[in-house]
Amino acid sequence: MKKFIYLYLLFFISGCATQNPLTDFRFQTQVAPPYILASWYNITEIGQPIRIYIEGDGNAFNARGEPTTNPTPQSSFLREIAAQDPNMNVAYLGRPCQYIQTGNCSQTDWTSGRFSQQVIQSMNNAVKSLMKKAQTDKAVLIGYSGGAQIAGLIAVQNPYISKVITIAGVLDTDAWVKHHGDTPLTNSINLKKYENQFKKIPQIHYIGEKDSVVPIQLTQQFISDKNKIIIVPKATHNKGFDSIYEHLYQEN
Repeated sequence: MKKFIYLYLLFFISGCATQNPLTDFRFQTQVAPPYILASWYNITEIGQPIRIYIEGDGNAFNARGEPTTNPTPQSSFLREIAAQDPNMNVAYLGRPCQYIQTGNCSQTDWTSGRFSQQVIQSMNNAVKSLMKKAQTDKAVLIGYSGGAQIAGLIAVQNPYISKVITIAGVLDTDAWVKHHGDTPLTNSINLKKYENQFKKIPQIHYIGEKDSVVPIQLTQQFISDKNKIIIVPKATHNKGFDSIYEHLYQEN
């Protein structure tokens, strides 16, 4: 099984060399039952906090709105941001069934159950494993799109998350699916349930002015403190965020 996973990842990395900028990071599978998660990390300062980038929903649905058979992201957007992060300890964490499809993967894991307690616990365990690798008791979570929901749900359950940063983040899944007229995520948890706890966590939210996937108003409805929201001019859901990188990398 380990050989299969290694060969799959080797194929992915070599076949997508121009799209996978994490070549200076070390790859490691995170065994976080019931999933095996893909992660890349660059740890150079043992004992210092680690910044963990959490991927979005990836290629969960096709252009017709139908579930795909493989949710691995086709865009390298978040990987590029993580790869350029100059901080001492940086990691990128894929979601269940992205990059690695083995074990208990099922379509529910990237559709109605993409934010289930099972998924959150698995991602939480992977975060702890990366923290252990850096020998630190503090982590900053940077969640992109649906990864923001994951980051938020981990943070409200664990005091070791020192800050949550989101980029084009989905923060209230009920409001989000209602806005798009999509099917409710019946097998998922919604961060809205923990809104009061989430407010107490240091946080900042970057949203694209031209984002039609996660429109500005959805973030503004959930985050009452407007000082925690930064609107990026002309940015869409995964383009035009270059101007925030320097500021983003200084957030800790």
